[in-house]
Amino acid sequence: MPELLHDDLGATLKSVVLGAIDEAARRGAAKVEAEHLLLAISASGDVAAATLAEAGLDHDGIEAALRVERERSLAAAGIEPVADERLVAARDARPGWGTSIREALSRGNFRVRRARPRAEREGLAVADALVGVLRADLGTVPRALAYAGVDRAALIARLEALR
Repeated sequence: MPELLHDDLGATLKSVVLGAIDEAARRGAAKVEAEHLLLAISASGDVAAATLAEAGLDHDGIEAALRVERERSLAAAGIEPVADERLVAARDARPGWGTSIREALSRGNFRVRRARPRAEREGLAVADALVGVLRADLGTVPRALAYAGVDRAALIARLEALR
């Protein structure tokens, strides 16, 4: 796991990060990226997933937004969309850690609740990781959410209100 995940953050966030690894592996990705973390958070069943769902971003909604982003990015490069099954690479090993997930986890302000009880910190660590994903200005996730018409600032404000 990325070095940014320490024991203090708890089992829930670690479980979500393992879910991100599974999302990346299922898609044949060479690296675990922020979009895989976003998908794993949406499937986590906690307060962060509920906040995403309220914004229309359940797991299927996020997959649809990512599909639109991929199609538009390919079109911008003059490439016709490719069927999902053709995009999956054959992999023998688990994916490595990509830059966007490392940056997302570094943007998650996990220290803000340091004085609170461990259970409370652990319970909101996934929301903090989601804020880190949403704060990216460049990349796949911000483009996908923009295409989906999601107000990232409003979503961040809702998550920060949990503090």
